[in-house]
Amino acid sequence: MRNRKYLLIVLTVVLLATFSLPTLAFAQGNGDGGGETGEALSVLENTFKSLGVLAIKFMYTLSFIIVVVGGVKNGFAINMAQQIGVAGMASRHTWNFVMGIVMFVLFLATLPILNLVIDNVTHLVPKNINIFTPGW
Repeated sequence: MRNRKYLLIVLTVVLLATFSLPTLAFAQGNGDGGGETGEALSVLENTFKSLGVLAIKFMYTLSFIIVVVGGVKNGFAINMAQQIGVAGMASRHTWNFVMGIVMFVLFLATLPILNLVIDNVTHLVPKNINIFTPGW
């Protein structure tokens, strides 16, 4: 029960640190159709791009926490297995620790690809769409 409290506190601190400085989105144009065509659409595009980058930063933070917790757990398990003389358990936890690091590195390698996809998808939105309210 005590470990759950600490885990909840750590997760709360991480979430607060992740979302403490969000990027602000400011409205542009006067809203009556007098602005440039596609001006509001570019603001929407930048907002979604910022949300995508924020999600990637959150995934970096979450993956780092998972690797740190797994490393500490496996370190204790390896130490315990050596103390009680169970070589198979120590070997299994060592491989578990090594594979956790390999998975962490592979995960970090996919995040720049996600960033590239976000950049390319946001540029596919056409700029000539007029989303201003028609004046009836």
